Amino acid sequence: MFDLDRWLKRLWAVNGVLLLALLVLGTGTLVIGWASGLFARDQAVVAPDSTPHGAATPRAVRFSSPRRIWGTTTRLVIVYYGKRPQTGPGLGSMELSSYSGEDAGPTVNLLFLGPDGAPGRVLFDRPAYVARFDYPETKSDSLEPWITYRVALEDTNGDGRLDSDDHAALWVSDVDGTNLRRVLPAGMRLLNAAAAGDGRHLVVTALEVPAGWRGSDDELRQRAFLYDVRAGTTVPYPALDSLVQRAARIVGQP
Repeated sequence: MFDLDRWLKRLWAVNGVLLLALLVLGTGTLVIGWASGLFARDQAVVAPDSTPHGAATPRAVRFSSPRRIWGTTTRLVIVYYGKRPQTGPGLGSMELSSYSGEDAGPTVNLLFLGPDGAPGRVLFDRPAYVARFDYPETKSDSLEPWITYRVALEDTNGDGRLDSDDHAALWVSDVDGTNLRRVLPAGMRLLNAAAAGDGRHLVVTALEVPAGWRGSDDELRQRAFLYDVRAGTTVPYPALDSLVQRAARIVGQP
């Protein structure tokens, strides 16, 4: 004879186990998210402490082994803001090598070593979050005799630290770290940059941000620029801009 009471008790028991499992899983997800937030915060770059006299308190940083820059006698050293040194050969070879120090802490600076004990150079003289940098590593990179950097130097979201949530600007230097200069003018927010392939120019795209803008980025106009690395000049790229405007009109047609 079918025992309805026993069947209902078993059903409630199964439901209880499932509910407990869901509670445990949800709690675990919250704990992992909280811990990840703490880790991300620890990986952020913050301004160093200062004494009343304005002298900065040094922080224990980590750095990579010197890396060869193609076609030069200069060696590049990556400085990390973290506790673990990088022990491997890097992130592998690319046409233009790109390094991000998240495994050993964010990249906060770069050092350039001259040949035979010649004086070296520290690239940035202020706290920085280096989201990415590209430099010539192999012969195939010889058409790009410069180094590009995507760097956040300002706390644009006001959270008291420099990290991937802040707007990065595009900078360029010579391969020995000299002649560091910012590419885009004020009011432009970097989107992308790539070598033009002529050994002289970068094609840069950016959003045009009006002063005091509080709206959505989707409403901002995207612009294209040509940056002359040798001359250090940034000019509009009208050929690309005109094609983009034509494409926009096509999309806007009914």
